[in-house]
Amino acid sequence: METINTSPAVINNLNQLLIDYQVHYQNLRLFHWNVKGPFFFMLHEKFEELYLEAAERIDEVAERILALDGTPKGSLASITERATISSSEDIADANDMVKAILEANSILVKNLTAVLSSAAEADDEGTLDIFTGYIREIEKQNWMLKAFLK
Repeated sequence: METINTSPAVINNLNQLLIDYQVHYQNLRLFHWNVKGPFFFMLHEKFEELYLEAAERIDEVAERILALDGTPKGSLASITERATISSSEDIADANDMVKAILEANSILVKNLTAVLSSAAEADDEGTLDIFTGYIREIEKQNWMLKAFLK
């Protein structure tokens, strides 16, 4: 039986991605609950779609960390200490919510780039296979969100 090639750098980068995705998820829930204005119905539905997608990503990242014999980080203390995505509070303007998502996506892409770089260095084909498509999906999401803001 072949063992998975584990790398502390890959696990660390995956944990950073996991932590930031958890903050992003919570922000998306907050936006879903609090969006107001003429685009309420469209954005309320879109924000729900995005937080459900983020929840799937969180689970996939955590499961990959476990597959690499790591420990997923998810305590509030870990999140507070290590998150690079800011927790949103009292954002009432729909455009500001969309801008916050774009900012978070930029951070997630940086995290993913670090994951992919460390996975390539470690010859970790499984991690590369799982996470390569994430950047493409975020870039498509960004295109649509930017179009909304125009």
